Amino acid sequence: MHAIWLTFSENDRNYLKKIIDGLAKKYHAPKFEPHITVYGLVDSEMSLIESIAKETTLNCNSFLVEKSEILQSEELWKTVYVELKMNNQLELIYKNLKKHFEKIVKYEFNPHTSLIYKILPIEEKIKIINELDIKNEFIVNKLVIQKFFPEVEKWKIVKEYNLI
Repeated sequence: MHAIWLTFSENDRNYLKKIIDGLAKKYHAPKFEPHITVYGLVDSEMSLIESIAKETTLNCNSFLVEKSEILQSEELWKTVYVELKMNNQLELIYKNLKKHFEKIVKYEFNPHTSLIYKILPIEEKIKIINELDIKNEFIVNKLVIQKFFPEVEKWKIVKEYNLI
């Protein structure tokens, strides 16, 4: 199983990684790479996934994503997360991936970047949100293929495509 992620410029990656690692340490949660899952859990040949990812990034420039708000949910993968505003680039990338992958798996894209994966009481999640001060914009500059495992610590980026 693989996921297709968008990842951030080095500065924004480091900025988000510091927040993720801090929360992981404080709450004994797994550490992970900051990312936006643009298409999730495709069970297909790696060669097919790579060719679609490569095609998707052709003529695709790096771009800005804007924070909408910081939210929490009951879902592990969205314990506390930064909701991002949909924009043309995000939509275009998602639609291109969907066109190829929806026969294999349906995936509803809600742009966000998670900050922690841990089942926590709602009061704790609200406390985290209230203590966070997250900047408003991030630069996306790569599309990557991530090998998925149920254990977050085993996740691995297996292929990267730079956005121009």
